[in-house]
Amino acid sequence: MTALLASFAFAMFVANPALGRISDKLGRRPVLLLSLGVGKVAHLWFAVSNDIMQMFAARTIAGLATGNIGVIQSIIADRTSPQDRARTMGFLGAAIGAGFVTGPALGGLLSGIGSGPVHQTPFLIAAAFSALSFILAIRLKETGTLSRSVVTQGVFSEYVKTVLSGQIGWFAASFFCLNLAFAQVEVSYVLLVRDLLGFGARQTGWLFIYIGVLIIIVQGGLISRAVLRFGEMKTIIAGVALLASGQLLTVALAFGDALGLVIMVGPILLSTTLVCVGFAFTNPTLTASASKAASARNMGGSLGFIQGCGSIGQVLGLVSAGPFNAFGGSVASFGFGTAVTCCLLVFILMMLSRQHRQQKMADGVC
Repeated sequence: MTALLASFAFAMFVANPALGRISDKLGRRPVLLLSLGVGKVAHLWFAVSNDIMQMFAARTIAGLATGNIGVIQSIIADRTSPQDRARTMGFLGAAIGAGFVTGPALGGLLSGIGSGPVHQTPFLIAAAFSALSFILAIRLKETGTLSRSVVTQGVFSEYVKTVLSGQIGWFAASFFCLNLAFAQVEVSYVLLVRDLLGFGARQTGWLFIYIGVLIIIVQGGLISRAVLRFGEMKTIIAGVALLASGQLLTVALAFGDALGLVIMVGPILLSTTLVCVGFAFTNPTLTASASKAASARNMGGSLGFIQGCGSIGQVLGLVSAGPFNAFGGSVASFGFGTAVTCCLLVFILMMLSRQHRQQKMADGVC
């Protein structure tokens, strides 16, 4: 199961930079339409598959198609002013949060319905939503400024330039750490509430709904107010600090459980709230800040590369969560996530210091 999840995330890592770069050359709209169409076919294939190799192939193709997140973020960056970008990226995050709430709920309710495999009906519904996305995207007008260079030239060299281009490399490292840390939460959270609270599938489902609602509230409204008052970088620092605090509290609760202490639901809800609010503040604001560091000509490639690094962080987080949990339970998995989040905080502080130095130099020249 973990490998199946990781195959999807790894395919996103491969596709995000490539699709973003191609959208800089051919335009955002055709790349988005093609990826949505391929995603629909991949969901249909998975729905009718019983063979494990076909299931891996279908999820890998679906991951390649879902590598269009950098293209979607580029469309937002093309259409918004820098000062409004964090708020709009927050709306995108809120939409994803709404899917986070309704998707698992629909999957659980619809699984096993019909005469096919247990996963058939949920993935048929997923294919229907992909088709709806395709229909909506048809109405989209082109937003990118197309480059005159040939698509097939310089793709690999563009990756190298992106990695070595100062701020973009820092943002890529930050997204890698953010997704590596949060993937530990995604995998280990179900085991945590099972071990500490004895929660089954239904109680855990309610907790995931609570998480989704938190994300919608933060990214749908609170994030724009925070950025307006404190600025993007301070909002990111606050989000990372909340994420680290929640993870550290979770480690303490898991350690207390290992010592035989009785853990109540209240502290678990507090740690869950800190983790999810921290991530909800950090992710879209970091994306908005990264879009300002990217040039308009290479917006798709830069954001795609950054999201690709986030995807590979998610892959490593997913495949390492199981061994960490087997080795030391939730203490090990959430402890590793806390350490990674602290590294992320160091990256953000270094970026902020770098920006201050550049601003002082610019002021001195003026």
